[in-house]
Amino acid sequence: MSCPSCGSTNIEEGVSIGKSAEGGCIGPRFSGFLFDGVAQMYCDICLNCGEITRFFIKEDTDKKWIKKPGAFGVK
Repeated sequence: MSCPSCGSTNIEEGVSIGKSAEGGCIGPRFSGFLFDGVAQMYCDICLNCGEITRFFIKEDTDKKWIKKPGAFGVK
């Protein structure tokens, strides 16, 4: 994999995405059996220029994904 901005192959893969001030994950929301959930997101980062080259999740993608914006509990 190479960086689309600078062409470097110095890519750190699988870096987790998180919040610094609040608990919880940043990621795609899905509707669960009793509660909504959030899939943990990861990214690959070019170590030369800082470009984030991709975002992804590692868990199962066969979920009922929520497409509306908003906070948890708001439908």
